[in-house]
Amino acid sequence: MKKYFVLVLAILLQVTIVAQETPKDSVKYWTLKNSILLNSEQATLSNWSAGGFSSFAFSSFYKGFFNYKKGNNQWDNSIELAYGMIWQDKTGNGFKDKANEFQKSDDKIELNSIYSRKMYKSWNYSALVNLKSQFDEGFKDGALVSAPISPITITSSVGWEYKNKGFSTLLSFLTGKTTVVTDNRLKGNQIFGFTEPGQMALFSLGSYAKFFFQKDIFKNVNLLVKLDFFYDYNKPLLDTDINSEVFINIKVSKYLTAFINFQAIMDKDFNSTLQYKQRFGLSVPINF
Repeated sequence: MKKYFVLVLAILLQVTIVAQETPKDSVKYWTLKNSILLNSEQATLSNWSAGGFSSFAFSSFYKGFFNYKKGNNQWDNSIELAYGMIWQDKTGNGFKDKANEFQKSDDKIELNSIYSRKMYKSWNYSALVNLKSQFDEGFKDGALVSAPISPITITSSVGWEYKNKGFSTLLSFLTGKTTVVTDNRLKGNQIFGFTEPGQMALFSLGSYAKFFFQKDIFKNVNLLVKLDFFYDYNKPLLDTDINSEVFINIKVSKYLTAFINFQAIMDKDFNSTLQYKQRFGLSVPINF
């Protein structure tokens, strides 16, 4: 597990070093932005008439943008990392009871790299690489559905991009999507689309569309919206994978931020029903 954390940290370090060690005459072409949100919540109940459980939860979010632009060439890189856990005293025996285990409430690794070259006005030729995975084990109905850096989903595409004032659209009819599991317990699992026992990787060829919007919609209120579609040419059109996310960041003060996050996923390999996640909280922002 440690080697995978080292790999992620190495990628982060490499991008930062490339940006910082660029010759002085080209540093001006880089734009760097990093943000960390830290939050926690604790509740203690004793003989509470309304019922409930004592609980403790924490989570952290990191967003990093490393963008390069010079002339007709632009290279946009983003990294999103998130991890959170929650503990509930369901037995009333506190931390000493092993039945009251911590469970993860959030787990995300996502890296995006998009190279574009100006084609006409706001349109560009574009190439994208997207990587998605997670840090920790995950379970559904008691069954293992994810492990550290397993699965890894890598999407690569070439196509066209429209970009204007915080909004961008990437369209590609030549996109490869590769799903890889590195944990032996997940080999051949049908939730990843695997069809053979022991299968560890699956490659799909299809079309891809990605929409991105980020803007300060009000004073101290930032809205980020992401929506992407992947259609596998070997599947019915209605089996298109859909991933959508909305993140609203509200600056309460210099040292306090409120956030609202919604995410919905439709992936019929995993489940025929909609996957949905919602988070709301207060956090301490760290920007650099």
